Amino acid sequence: MKIKLTFLIFNLAFIQTAFSQCDSITVQNVTTYSIFSLDSLVESDGLRNGPDYNDATVFFPINSDSNLKSLVLVPGYRATQKSVIEWARYLASRGFLCMTIGTNSLNDIPSIRANALIDGMETIRQENNRFSSPLYQKIDTSNIAVGGWSMGGGGAQLAAKIDPRIRAVLAIAPWLAETTLSASDLDHNSPVLIISGQLDPIAPPARHSDIHFSYTPSSTSKLLFEISGGDHYTPLYPSTGNGDVGNVAYAWLKLFLEGDNCYCEMLGVDSLDLNSTGSDYQTNLNCSTLSIYDVENEKLNLSVYPVPTSNNISVEFTSLGIAKFVVYNVFGQPIKNGNINSGEQINLELMPSGIYYLKVNESMSKLIKE
Repeated sequence: MKIKLTFLIFNLAFIQTAFSQCDSITVQNVTTYSIFSLDSLVESDGLRNGPDYNDATVFFPINSDSNLKSLVLVPGYRATQKSVIEWARYLASRGFLCMTIGTNSLNDIPSIRANALIDGMETIRQENNRFSSPLYQKIDTSNIAVGGWSMGGGGAQLAAKIDPRIRAVLAIAPWLAETTLSASDLDHNSPVLIISGQLDPIAPPARHSDIHFSYTPSSTSKLLFEISGGDHYTPLYPSTGNGDVGNVAYAWLKLFLEGDNCYCEMLGVDSLDLNSTGSDYQTNLNCSTLSIYDVENEKLNLSVYPVPTSNNISVEFTSLGIAKFVVYNVFGQPIKNGNINSGEQINLELMPSGIYYLKVNESMSKLIKE
């Protein structure tokens, strides 16, 4: 109780500043967005040919800022890249890099599709270093998400268990074999958005998407959005519900790929309660906790590096003497604390991969553990 009370006081001290920074992020503004013009790359343009998938297409916004966040999408059983192209073009038109991949066999099972997604991530990393590519040094290779439809959505969930570098998951009507699926299969830390159809006869929510949500750990950020009257194919179209489905996915990626906590309010209970496109939703997001961390380190004289890190972070600040530090997870729960001098390091080696927040005295900084 003492820890909860202390953190509540901490919330109240910062929340007014955080919300003032988010005033421009509203459902209306997100719905009436300006699209980016698009370009694309295929293997004949020099794009890597990964051994664990068959063919790929990269869609990317023209004249966007560098440091592009990315998503790799894989189709479902006996489907091709074209089945997920609507999502790829949509997300690219909103500022993300999105790569679609095919499978070596149309019959590939979800675990093989998981490996295909991980191989696709490697292609994105190599594209960032290909000197002749229009994407040379424009990709944030530390922030890549994976997704897929049907067996591809199931594969995306399995990929997150295999590769902790995956920053987010978009599981579209995900399918995994019910007879062999266990909670350990989905025991990962990558924030997952599950989009399903209420009347899906191929992957009925009660036997697939609902199970995916339940089996994903409670410590992992997760959201299930079920489309009213939707079938197995409805979630393939982000324009569904006058763009409601696309907006939810966009907000999810802005939140967890870009770390913009202002988008959490769009995914909170109050917002989802008003979304008529959704027949059901489930989520464990706590926006009041997340929102407090949207602060500017430059004003706080706190420097933390390297970010991301796989082991230690160095902490520098202007105050003299020993400072108190606390590391919080995305739910605002303290998981590590102690005293520190400027220039010393904090060891994160034993912490799971994911997003964390460091508080040094009254200053905050975002951490990414690989």
